[in-house]
This record gives sequence, C-alpha cells and structure tokens, in this order.
Amino acid sequence: MSVSRPYAVEVEFPAEAFRHRPWSPAEVASDLRLLWFVDQVRQRRLGYAKAAELAGMPQAAFVQVLGAHHVSAFDLDGDEIDREIRAGLTLGRA
Repeated sequence: MSVSRPYAVEVEFPAEAFRHRPWSPAEVASDLRLLWFVDQVRQRRLGYAKAAELAGMPQAAFVQVLGAHHVSAFDLDGDEIDREIRAGLTLGRA
C-alpha cells in the first residue's frame, strides 16, 4: 500500500487583509484547509464523512462546522427526501 504525499498550495493575500488582525500563517492555512473541505461537501464533490476524515476531525465536529456555514451534511434531492419520509411513516405504523 502506497502512502500519498500531501499537496502544498501557496496562496497570496494583500497585506491589507492582515492590517487589523495579525494572523499567523499556520492559522490561515488551517482555516483555508477546513473551508476548502466544507466547500467540497457543499459542491457534492465529497461526502461529509470523507471530508471530516481528510480534515482530521471527528464527523460530529465537522457536521457542526458544516452547519455553521449553512452546508447540509445530507446529500438528498427532493424525491429522495420524500421517499425517506414515506418510509419512515410506514415504519411508524408497523
């Protein structure tokens, strides 16, 4: 089994972005990394469980981050939601 190496990405910001709050490069990198995983879930490129794993976070903590950014952890369209509701109602009557 081969071990994959991490990718490094360099991002430049204008100095003005740091004028009012001196962020450390490690803090910015950590925030950007987490937000990138949140965006991957939002765009349905990753499921929340895989994104949490890659972000190095417990799933419950990652779902809280998703919620804070108004991103759903659930990847269901309207028809799938209707089927799930109907199935739940059927089970409730059993």
